[in-house]
Amino acid sequence: MEIDYPVSSFSSGAILLSASTIVDVLYSQLSIADILSLRTVCKASYYAIKAWLPSAYNINNHLKTFFGTLENVLAFRSLQAATGTAISGSQALQFFDRIFYPDSDLDIYVPCRHVSTIGNFFLSIGYSFKPSEKQLLSELGNDCQRHLDDISSREARDLSDEAEEAYDWRFVEGVINLTKRIAPGSKETLKVQLIAIACQSAPLACILQFHSMMNLITHDRAYSLFPRATFIKRTGITIETADQLGAASRAYEKYALRNFKISLGPLSLNERDPLLVFGDRWVGDSQTWTITLDTTGVVIPNWVKEVTDYLGLPLLACQGFSVRKDQSTHPMVQHPVPRFYRDGNILLTFEPIYSIILHQPIILPVSDSRKRSGRGDAWTSYPATYKFILGQQRFEELKGVRDPLEPETVPGWQFWDTEVLQFVHKEYKGRSPTMRHIA
Repeated sequence: MEIDYPVSSFSSGAILLSASTIVDVLYSQLSIADILSLRTVCKASYYAIKAWLPSAYNINNHLKTFFGTLENVLAFRSLQAATGTAISGSQALQFFDRIFYPDSDLDIYVPCRHVSTIGNFFLSIGYSFKPSEKQLLSELGNDCQRHLDDISSREARDLSDEAEEAYDWRFVEGVINLTKRIAPGSKETLKVQLIAIACQSAPLACILQFHSMMNLITHDRAYSLFPRATFIKRTGITIETADQLGAASRAYEKYALRNFKISLGPLSLNERDPLLVFGDRWVGDSQTWTITLDTTGVVIPNWVKEVTDYLGLPLLACQGFSVRKDQSTHPMVQHPVPRFYRDGNILLTFEPIYSIILHQPIILPVSDSRKRSGRGDAWTSYPATYKFILGQQRFEELKGVRDPLEPETVPGWQFWDTEVLQFVHKEYKGRSPTMRHIA
């Protein structure tokens, strides 16, 4: 490990902090709060920890358990870049927390049109389909390919329709469970869950509406949306009452066993206010813990490069949600359309924006102070964005799109992600998309 700071700054403490033979043992005993505090002690400690962080937060090493080889890991991350797929759940938590939970699965949030692509990749590296009882009783039975193709071919639907039972998420089209033995003859298995997101929604929307551990990993960055609550206070934000939690209740119990203090009731003001910053939040803002990942060997589509190069920001940095105090006296309930999730006096609000001129839907903040237009709060907040999307969508539709799931098959079809995200970026007054990169 080479550390780039002046020789004059060396001290016995700096040498101790940077000695490769003991540094991992030393830092493994420190919490994230301790490490970040240690960075501020002096220049030597800052550079020592800066040099250590890339090895501590190596996403390729973290994922190897599920993929076996570096080649498979990079192939999957390339698919993430192409499809907008994200990792969340306990694997994202473990990555940030530098800890290992035995028997934890890999939760992958996949836009439904790409479920077949991602599913077939896992089948190609030795995973097998483990259908649920509901899937076995369906006409598709235990035929994995038919289940994958069925989900991938679904079109936009009413988000107030019946939820996917296992999760009570109205943004979820279905869940594909895949398993693989760790070694031939071994009784231990690896488990992967492909959580298929409704085509007019996005992985971020599902992660926001599930439970308090709101961490996600994309192909190029890892984000923790509430790092102070999660990793310093070791607590979480509950978003539904205990009698409504269903499968989420079991998730809370699981995290409680991992030494996270999660209350099934609303937080008191004294508990809540130090953990939350109210107002509009953006992925990667100053309240987000963002880790930049090494993308060497990851194949990134040209359209993703064009958008990020033009904006100077990753794709998710132009997406967000609002955290606000609920002034109503309603009990803590889930709104029929899943944009509002209450924790006593807390609301997380957002609006999914779906259009066939976007490669991927985007999630925008919604604030109470903005009046409704009848087209969704986010449209009122971003009128120029809305006008542009409608105009360009009509223009592209004139080219003869017949399959809304595959508009790029139309000759001369164009996507407008760069321009739409630029409108979002410019329309939000006073936005400061400060990115916090610590690795």
